Amino acid sequence: MEEEKLAGLPPDEKLRKVRDEFYDYIDKNIMEISATLPVFFAHVITMLNDSFPGLKDEAHDEFIDALTYRILAVSHPGKNLPFLEKVCGNAVKAKRGQRAKQGTDIIAGIELLKSEEYLQAVRFLREYTHLDAALGAAVAYSYYMLSMKEMASLREKVVNLDEKERRPNQYELLAREEMLRLANSRPPVNAVKELRIREEEPLLRRAFWLMISCALEWFPNEKGFLLVGLEKARRDRNREMKSELLKIATERFFDDFFFLKEMYHFRLEIRDGAGAAAVVRQMMQQFPDGMEPLYFGLQISALSLKKTTYDGFRKLLLMKGIPEHIPALMDVAFQVVNNEPREALGSLKELRGRYPRFDYYFLSLEYLLNEAASEDQKRTRRARRIFLDSVDRFCMQEMGIER
Repeated sequence: MEEEKLAGLPPDEKLRKVRDEFYDYIDKNIMEISATLPVFFAHVITMLNDSFPGLKDEAHDEFIDALTYRILAVSHPGKNLPFLEKVCGNAVKAKRGQRAKQGTDIIAGIELLKSEEYLQAVRFLREYTHLDAALGAAVAYSYYMLSMKEMASLREKVVNLDEKERRPNQYELLAREEMLRLANSRPPVNAVKELRIREEEPLLRRAFWLMISCALEWFPNEKGFLLVGLEKARRDRNREMKSELLKIATERFFDDFFFLKEMYHFRLEIRDGAGAAAVVRQMMQQFPDGMEPLYFGLQISALSLKKTTYDGFRKLLLMKGIPEHIPALMDVAFQVVNNEPREALGSLKELRGRYPRFDYYFLSLEYLLNEAASEDQKRTRRARRIFLDSVDRFCMQEMGIER
């Protein structure tokens, strides 16, 4: 790209444009680059030093990782391990940071996974499984696929192989061990930048969910797989997997309040009022002395405008000793849901007089209610949504409920 075209761009955008130019160059000249890797990376370093003086080490190394990924993706090294290691070696030398080898190893490991070089993939990835759940699942997947290959070979030799009597082979045991380690340590999800460089390969997603599914079958009483899976589904906004995991969780661990609460909020998220109400009933059966199920019952009654049910939950909460300002504020929320912003504003002003210690907060809610009374429907919907979410957060905080 000509320098004058880059001159007016912000540094991050300029770096992206240059990276995309290098991608195009790699795509068109992969044979030449493969034969002269040291020269190519030396050219990249010179360009970065000249065009981006003061570039932070992290951004510099991410740029090198991105080009390394492109070279491997275009060249398809497959079983050519010496070439892959040569690419990685030159990439590491081109980087500045203390963790230069980490990013290169992860990118290479995923490329080997795609090439079905499972033992080599484990060699590159195993050291980093604590950094991201996807990497732990990728290592377990590698072992599992090796076990499947071994089983396929055994089936060819044994005519009447009884699958039910079969004992797990060495690789399957390693896969199970890796998944148990993941469940116990619960590493972060979507935390490794090198996975984002690759836009998380579809293979990685499939490997993760396959291994979670296998682990739930291998270890049905282990909650850790459900917790890791739910976090992954939440971050990926994967409603299908979230729904499936919550179904399993609430069936196997029907008296676990965390899973019930997650199911309740999921039902609200997908606008399933009847489903949310059913979860509240289950909560009340399992935790008859708890205040949280009553609060959730009050909330779903307000959202569904069931006044008689709402009044019943409100009375029960007051009998349990809930601070009076919480149901009083929920009364205002009920009016908002019932499309009565003016009445809600009057009620809120009354609350400001009764509870002066919350004046700062109620004043911000007044602003939202004024917005909710606007004739602009877009502003009204947005203000109502923010108001209801804010009231929910406030009430849960006052009750000591983790959101």
